[in-house]
Amino acid sequence: MSICAFIQEPVNEYEEKFNIPVATDSFFEECWIPAIEELKLEWVNVFSIGLDMVKEDLPFVMEELAQIKEWAKTNLPNEQQIKIIERIELLEAELPNAFRREGVVVFIG
Repeated sequence: MSICAFIQEPVNEYEEKFNIPVATDSFFEECWIPAIEELKLEWVNVFSIGLDMVKEDLPFVMEELAQIKEWAKTNLPNEQQIKIIERIELLEAELPNAFRREGVVVFIG
């Protein structure tokens, strides 16, 4: 299994194709969870069980992603560091685009 972000109830082709890979379950457990626990994060913590995210949640999720990215730079080996930072930067770049219309819900899980 893996964790990804997608738009629930898409209404157009863009929304249907919107899919951001986050991590495999094992990589999430190995690399994301230690950061989440050490930083005491709330939003990203529920990625493994699923988060229904609305536009108002975006700043909170983005802040926690930024914290994990900084944590990874000093706490993960190079290969894992590169992998997690690439995925976080993809989320940072693409998540805001999901909320082009009102009422969009992005599921991350």
